[in-house]
Amino acid sequence: MNKKSEMLKEGIIVTIGSFITLAIAFGLYFLIFVLFETMANQDGSYGFVSPLRVGYGIIWIIICLIIYCTRIYDWLKASILTGSLATFMVGIGVQLFEKPIIVGLVMLVVAAICVFLLRKMKKKWYHYYAVLISIIATLFYL
Repeated sequence: MNKKSEMLKEGIIVTIGSFITLAIAFGLYFLIFVLFETMANQDGSYGFVSPLRVGYGIIWIIICLIIYCTRIYDWLKASILTGSLATFMVGIGVQLFEKPIIVGLVMLVVAAICVFLLRKMKKKWYHYYAVLISIIATLFYL
């Protein structure tokens, strides 16, 4: 297989995997939210939302870091990176929606740290593409 078709294949696989991971991450969040709403929101205050939103994003980042230490397929790591970053950035973004400049700065810092770590690990191009997809997904959500 030549280089262009290999890159195209990798890009398509990471794109599809990223969309699946995003759907799983946000679908799972919705299910957890509904569970908390029915069981832990007896007073109707929704006091659980902030910790749930941010905590859920942090859990996804931790899962992503653990997965990057495994030997699973690189395209799957990149796909999980998309869902993890988007979940974390959306959680922070929704939490700080009244301060869009801070949200933008947080997104920039998170993406920069991610790119720095990917460069340090010498990852393939589609890991950076996964970061781009997560930024687009986050902006679309917010």
